[in-house]
Amino acid sequence: ESVIVINQPMVRTFSTGGGHSASDTLVEGDQRIETRKWQGYPPENLSVIGVSMPPMPEVAMPRFTGKAEFASRVQLSNMLYAKPLTCPHPHARIVSLDTSKAEKMPGVKYILTYKNTPKTYPLLPELDFQGDIVAFVAAETEDMAEDAVEAIEVKYEVLPFASTLEQVMAPNAPDMHVRRGKKNLILQQPGVPHYDPDATWVSKHGDVEKGFQEAAVVKEFTYTFAGATAVPIQPVSCVAKWDGDKLTFWGMGQGIYPQRAEIARGLGIDPSNIRYINKWNGCTFGSVKASSRVQPFIAYLAKMAGRPVKLMLTKDQEFAYISIKPETITKFKVGADKNGQMIALVHEFVISVGNTDGPGQQAAGEIAKNNQQLYTVNVPHWKSSCYSYKTNTMNTNPVRSYTQQEVKWAWENMMDEMAEAVGKDPLQFRMMHIAKPGMKLSPVNDWHATDLGRRIEVENGSLTYDSFASVEVLEEGAKVIGWDKRNPVAGSSPGRFKKGIGVGMSQHHAGHMGYREGEEGYVRAKADSLSLFGAEIEVNATGTVTMKNALPDSGTNHDTALAQVVAEVLGYSNRDHIRLIWGDSNTTPPSNEWDGGHTITLQGGAIFSAADKLRKDLLQRAATELNVDASKLAL
Repeated sequence: ESVIVINQPMVRTFSTGGGHSASDTLVEGDQRIETRKWQGYPPENLSVIGVSMPPMPEVAMPRFTGKAEFASRVQLSNMLYAKPLTCPHPHARIVSLDTSKAEKMPGVKYILTYKNTPKTYPLLPELDFQGDIVAFVAAETEDMAEDAVEAIEVKYEVLPFASTLEQVMAPNAPDMHVRRGKKNLILQQPGVPHYDPDATWVSKHGDVEKGFQEAAVVKEFTYTFAGATAVPIQPVSCVAKWDGDKLTFWGMGQGIYPQRAEIARGLGIDPSNIRYINKWNGCTFGSVKASSRVQPFIAYLAKMAGRPVKLMLTKDQEFAYISIKPETITKFKVGADKNGQMIALVHEFVISVGNTDGPGQQAAGEIAKNNQQLYTVNVPHWKSSCYSYKTNTMNTNPVRSYTQQEVKWAWENMMDEMAEAVGKDPLQFRMMHIAKPGMKLSPVNDWHATDLGRRIEVENGSLTYDSFASVEVLEEGAKVIGWDKRNPVAGSSPGRFKKGIGVGMSQHHAGHMGYREGEEGYVRAKADSLSLFGAEIEVNATGTVTMKNALPDSGTNHDTALAQVVAEVLGYSNRDHIRLIWGDSNTTPPSNEWDGGHTITLQGGAIFSAADKLRKDLLQRAATELNVDASKLAL
């Protein structure tokens, strides 16, 4: 009852970049690169896709019966339990650390500190945030490990710190020792597109001063977000077990091969020596991806102790090792003409990026600027600046997307307040400004040269909005929520209880499609790790089809959707013949992790491509056996 679906044709008269069109191929960009349609076959007379089906039993039944092998449920004989000692200060240096008393305690087998840490993946004596790891203890039981942690004696030199934007932006803020940049403000290298000596990232178009001089109405707005995170139901957990120089690792997160590679780098070993298993998660939300950085330590503990080791963090420890949505401040200065059209806009975004030297997604990737693109295509004069500050807080990383929703929230508030300032209905005001099919982002280098500017769809320095349902979403959404009955004067309806209706838009991950082997786009995209997804499909003599992919399940039932694609391509009228193998590096082909909708579009692309190859191979085998033309056969 809370979701309205806008139904549209599967294939429209315009294309998506790398996706669908009414013709067999797309011809994209200045280099006229040809790309085949993803689906390969007209989406007509479908038997399986679009039909409501229960989840794949291999995935769902163990969940329902309590037998799913979450990393937190793995139990091995002779297993040790790891517990961390964490820093109580936002910034400190270890002056002395004595583990002698803890080492003599019952059940303690190994204690890892910065003194005996692997050189390839060290713990450090300088600690950058509250919760940063000082030591790990591996013991016979969790209680014994916790008792030993409490017995470790540590003296800290508490260092000056800045944990909030107010603190880090203050004139006397302590220097956070950012490896590049002007004190705590992270700067990119000169020569990088959108480099600015006083900001992390700047883009601009037109002449904003000229635009404000011509404006009939000028308003300024400021929005603040204090920060948040999404906490998984399953505790952050992992288990490591060595057999000689071979490691079996049970982890959690949104993939298996990137996490396997992270452990291999941390320990300085070949990834082929690691079997990584992650089949079920108790949700991840993106935030759990950051917790994989503790996994090399647990693998090292197991190696040094000579026994399997399990880690399961408590919630207070977990908060430091899952990623967060950071504190942000967003400022707008907006000028509009007498008709209410925005003609000048200055957008400033300030973000705490925590314990990292990276510029943050708002600066590094165009996906966090989606609503800027959504609303300023028709604005002749604009400037957008990002200020990323390193702070004594946890890592900033994806948490149900990476700083996007809070950025968009500020844009939507501004659009509402600006509509009120110029006397326009909020929906009408959006309709005046939204990007529509046929509109261009031009020149793309004004927007984001390092992402938009390198896309193969760029033509004459512009990107064109093609398959973009902005008008339909606003028009159909307005109908179904009864926008025409909205009270335009807040609080003026009769009675004690008031009912409000609001509108907000989000352009999210636009253009996240993929390319297939043999296509120029695929060759160009191979350098981007997000583009590498693999799948295998096998069929036996009884017609049972086994679908193999690496991606773990976090309750989303993505394998159900992927199995329906396979069944449809192979000509089945149901999904009964499809079986699934997933989440184990020993039995599934290499693939990246899922995030940002990549499961259906990119992992799904690999699944479809494999099914298509199998379909063609079967038809060719049949044609040879029957001595007929393969093009005259159908499954």
